[in-house]
Amino acid sequence: MHTRQYVIGLLAVIVANSVNLLPYYFIRLTIDGLTGQSDTNPDTAGITLATAGLYALGIVLAALTAGGFMLLMRRMIVVASRQTEYEIRRDLFAHLQTLDKHYYDRAKTGDLMNRLTGDLSAVREMLGFGAWQIVNIVSGFVTAFAVMFGLSWQLTLIVIAVLPIIVGVLFYLARQISKRHRLAQEQNSLIAAKAQENFSGARVVKGYAIEDREIADYRAMNLQLLRRNIDLTKVEGPLRSFASLLIGLAFGLILLVGGRLILSPTNDGTFTVGMFVQFVGTLERLAWPMLMVGWITGVTQRGLASWLRLREMMDARPLVHDDRNRTNTRIRDLLGDVAFDNVSLNYGNARVLENIDLTIPAGTFLGITGPTGSGKTLLAQLITRSMDPTSGVVKMDGQDVRIIPLNTLRDAISIVPQEPFLFSDTIANNIGFGLGNRDLPRVPTGISVVGAPPTPDIPQMPDPARVRNAARLAGLDGDIEGFPAGYDTMLGERGVTLSGGQRQRTAIARALVREPRILILDDSLSAVDTETERKILDGLREVSAGRTVIVIAHRVSTLRHADQIVVLEAGRVVEQGTHEGLLEAGGHYAELERLQSLATDLDDDDDAIATPDEAANLLETGQMSASSLSKVEVSQTTAVPTKEQVTK
Repeated sequence: MHTRQYVIGLLAVIVANSVNLLPYYFIRLTIDGLTGQSDTNPDTAGITLATAGLYALGIVLAALTAGGFMLLMRRMIVVASRQTEYEIRRDLFAHLQTLDKHYYDRAKTGDLMNRLTGDLSAVREMLGFGAWQIVNIVSGFVTAFAVMFGLSWQLTLIVIAVLPIIVGVLFYLARQISKRHRLAQEQNSLIAAKAQENFSGARVVKGYAIEDREIADYRAMNLQLLRRNIDLTKVEGPLRSFASLLIGLAFGLILLVGGRLILSPTNDGTFTVGMFVQFVGTLERLAWPMLMVGWITGVTQRGLASWLRLREMMDARPLVHDDRNRTNTRIRDLLGDVAFDNVSLNYGNARVLENIDLTIPAGTFLGITGPTGSGKTLLAQLITRSMDPTSGVVKMDGQDVRIIPLNTLRDAISIVPQEPFLFSDTIANNIGFGLGNRDLPRVPTGISVVGAPPTPDIPQMPDPARVRNAARLAGLDGDIEGFPAGYDTMLGERGVTLSGGQRQRTAIARALVREPRILILDDSLSAVDTETERKILDGLREVSAGRTVIVIAHRVSTLRHADQIVVLEAGRVVEQGTHEGLLEAGGHYAELERLQSLATDLDDDDDAIATPDEAANLLETGQMSASSLSKVEVSQTTAVPTKEQVTK
């Protein structure tokens, strides 16, 4: 995508390297002119002051020309590497948005962040400074050796004799650098993941007073990173020192052999002092590239290792995706009619849902309950296609959900998960998070940033009226009005500045504001009190007309007004019907209602009984049995009296 920039930049490097050798040619002419060795005739006069001035001007012009081409190179290659870094980061992030639950259940946030920062920087350095220096070294060697062969083939052979040793050592060390850099980057990812988890779970760490243990674990991981970085340094460090040693050896041999050639009685002026100075100057121009060979080898190997880690991300594919041969892109709108046709689901080697047959007509208020681990959440995830069933078919409006475009399907559904996630933004933006997406054009990927269309303006303020109405329906408006900044209140990371109930209600408001065809609440009323629950359910009934509402809950009070209630147990539908019908059936749902009613009675009794005298009166009048009273705590300091104590 940046071929033109790289070609121009690399040609500029080649020209600069060629021009950089001209000053030594002018120095040679000057020295030979001053020593009378400009040719083999001893009667030749030395150079004039004007000639020396022209040589000096030539040196200045050569330096200016080389500098200009090097500036052009930087403008081309370095800018191209920065643009490529942007494009890779853009495309990687866009690709990560396409990956599904299966990938993120296994990926670590810290590792992903390290790859998008540290690994991407290593790749950019390889594409920028690394690419420039590779061409710089290659072209520098080619031009320099061409000049040196023209001056003295004997001295050039000495330099060539050193090169195989350098190449052999570099090849071995390059493999070690790649391997050890990958290990260091993997350890960096583990450390980033550890830090991210500790920052996110700071309350848990402090709540259990295990700061010292976490510090010790982090210290051990850092020591491991230190050891791996030292191992990397052990193979990177010798590169430059070894190259310097060989260059010093080459200079010593050239001084010895070159001096003998000049002072030899058989020298007929074909190898002059000026030529020797030019040869040494040209070799000196190679000293820096030879020293850089080691460093560039490290940069290249680190970049290649990091690129492989980035490719792992790019090569990841979602298990759930639009199938080009099956997806019907003409489907744009959904009514919300859901059906499960003999659906079974395996999670790993376990069968978690089995032979589910369930019809949810559009506009139905469905309640789902059952013991923990019975498959309630998985049932909801099948509707949103977070996963596909192992067998059977999930249908939407009579069509297999696998032929419905994912964007169309998920645009019609709002789901409030068990653990709501809030962003570090205003509460208004958190509620309106799902608004305004339909009007935004798709961000082009896989193209150069050069000439790309401008970035569209993303609306920062959602519709205030819709946000306030959603907050009212979720029973959150009163709480927000009590905040100092109201709807502009900034939330902490993951919404930690709100209570658990406020976070759940914010997530409910975020789901309601989109006015979806299907609304799924996955145990999202568990952290609110019964009065707030009643307000939220009233709000749901207000907006449920014509919409499919699926509420997963354990409380009977949440489910009693549902049109239909489904009870799951061990991945099977064991009961289905209305609240009254299920109570009459006397099954799991009726037992759940009985236990919750008893718990409510005990809570009420706990509020009413304050002293042993009150407990005795309840027993004497028959308003409470001794077995029930034994479960009630009379006060924090007084034990519940026994029947014998009351009689006495």
